[in-house]
Amino acid sequence: MKIAESKLSFFFANHKVIQKVAPKILVLIHGNGAVRARQWSRKIILNSSLEKGSQLPFIKMANDQGYGAIVTNGNQELQRMSPEDHASAVWEKLITGSCCDHVIIIAHSYGGQVTMNLARCFPGDFLHRVKAVYLADSVRYGMTGIPLLDQRLCSISLNYVTSDRDCDTPIEFEDGIKSISSGTTSHEWTSWYSLPSIFENIRTLEKLPLQVSLTMENFVIVSFVLLLL
Repeated sequence: MKIAESKLSFFFANHKVIQKVAPKILVLIHGNGAVRARQWSRKIILNSSLEKGSQLPFIKMANDQGYGAIVTNGNQELQRMSPEDHASAVWEKLITGSCCDHVIIIAHSYGGQVTMNLARCFPGDFLHRVKAVYLADSVRYGMTGIPLLDQRLCSISLNYVTSDRDCDTPIEFEDGIKSISSGTTSHEWTSWYSLPSIFENIRTLEKLPLQVSLTMENFVIVSFVLLLL
């Protein structure tokens, strides 16, 4: 495959996702800055633990519940490709044309803005295939501006914001997307603190059993070269 150097990027995914046969897909979108694929916060990884600052627990739990996973890497080639363009290209490569009709998105910080851009680019998927969007202290510059799509996003999205209240406590919000407390006042920690609640909501959504193993069995992360034509 010919690679256009100025448009080169990469991401991580299950083999079944790449083969477009995964029935359920979880998409993980990190924020901007120094973080890379599989990271929520480099600061937490360095000062606390890999588990708490990375996306690995999310991947493990998603795998255990039968999800294929896509891990975006939108900050790798900022001089050549924006996080929004990266995520759109990944979506086009792996979700468009796949058999998957059940997509869940988890996005931290600027990942919320990337998610809104995805919704604008793939409105049909967000109206029918995306079942839930979980944001961790999301940064967004408004909604999509498409009334029907915004209504759908407001009905399936939840934003875990910084707060000194217990996790899941409702918080006042203005942009239409329901906000609840993440259980921490630290922006960097919102993904980790919201993890149990997010997967409880996913289990409720699917009516799955409560007990979830943290094994990585049958999950293979592979590098995949992304070509933009």
